[in-house]
Amino acid sequence: MVVAFIDKLIGSLGPFGLLVLGVAAMLEYVVPPFPGDTITLLGGVYAVRGAQPWPLVFLVVTVGSVVGAAIDYAVGRWLARRFDAHPEWSFFGLTHARLVQVQARMRTTGPWLLVINRFLPGIRGVIFIAAGAAQMPRFNALMLGAVSAMAHTALVLGLGMAVGGNLERLTYLVSRYQYAVVGLVVVAVVALAVRALARRRTAPTGQ
Repeated sequence: MVVAFIDKLIGSLGPFGLLVLGVAAMLEYVVPPFPGDTITLLGGVYAVRGAQPWPLVFLVVTVGSVVGAAIDYAVGRWLARRFDAHPEWSFFGLTHARLVQVQARMRTTGPWLLVINRFLPGIRGVIFIAAGAAQMPRFNALMLGAVSAMAHTALVLGLGMAVGGNLERLTYLVSRYQYAVVGLVVVAVVALAVRALARRRTAPTGQ
C-alpha cells in the first residue's frame, strides 16, 4: 500500500518530515507525475496526530508550491528569450508561432488559470511555464499562485484531518479526488478541441 509506505517513511523522519512535505509540493510543479497531493494529505493526518502543527504544515506546503511555480515561471521566461533570439528554434514540438499563440491566450485567460492552477494536477506546472513565456509580471503570477496554493493546501489538509489518521479512508479520498480532477481536465480538453475544430470548419464560410 503506497500511502501506508509513505506514511511510515515520513513518520520515521521526525521534524524532517516537514521538509519532505515542502519538497513534495515543489516537485508537483517540476515533475508532474510526482504524488505530492498524497503526501500533503498525510500532512493533515500528522496534524491530527499531533506530530506536526497544522499551521506549520500549511506554511511549508504553500511555500513549496510557490517555489515550484517560480521554477516553472523561470523556465517559461527562458523559453521566451530563446525563441526571441532564434525564431527558427523548436522545443519538444513548440515553435515560435505556437509560442505567440500561447502568449496571446495567457494575456487574456492567464490570471484565471493561475488562480485555479493548484487544483489541476498534471498541468499546473505548464500554466506557470506559459505565464513566464507570456512575460506576465513575476510578482503577480506568483501571488496568484500563492492564493491558489493556500486554498488547495487548506482543502487537502482539511481532508487529511477529516480522516483522523485512517489511512484506508485517506487512500479512498485521494483516488476519488484524482479521478474527479482528471475527468474534469479531460472534459475541458475535449470541449476546447471540439470548439477549435468547429471554428476551423466555419472559418472559410465567413471569409
